[in-house]
Amino acid sequence: MDGWFFDMATPTESSPRTFAVLLLPGVCTSSGWGWVVRGIDGDRRQYGPLALTRRDAVHRAAPHFVTKEPDALVRAEQGRDGWVLHVRCVCALPRAAEQEFTDFATTATWLDEDCASRWRFCTSTPKRITWIDGAGRRSSGVVSGTYRHHTGWATISIIDDFGCHPKAFLRDLAPDAI
Repeated sequence: MDGWFFDMATPTESSPRTFAVLLLPGVCTSSGWGWVVRGIDGDRRQYGPLALTRRDAVHRAAPHFVTKEPDALVRAEQGRDGWVLHVRCVCALPRAAEQEFTDFATTATWLDEDCASRWRFCTSTPKRITWIDGAGRRSSGVVSGTYRHHTGWATISIIDDFGCHPKAFLRDLAPDAI
């Protein structure tokens, strides 16, 4: 990843907070790369959408710096095609349609109560994921899709850094996985 760090004074904090503006893969340009702003102080949340330039990413993210950080790791809303999970994103959700979870295991348990319902991540959720593979090694890749395992569990399809297509159960992800 290529990127820069910057500090931003916010009215809700007594000291400046540090952020990173990064060049990441996405769907912003024909090359599949775009700029995005993320928090770094234990906060991997994405602020604002992908942008074509570093400057645009910071300008689009600035209004989100003054909003209250969500207490929940995952927020869920009922979409037209099933459940939409918002992980560390800045999407505004109507309060009545919202479910909140502090970890992926609780989210998966709730989501899997109706094991036939479709689900996906929102478009603002970071797509980079890390997990512990079957050999106990830390692996990383990009989320390529979501589906249901034959057991009904919520499952994530990944393209890892070597071009392989492993799968991971939502319930097995660590809080900082995405």
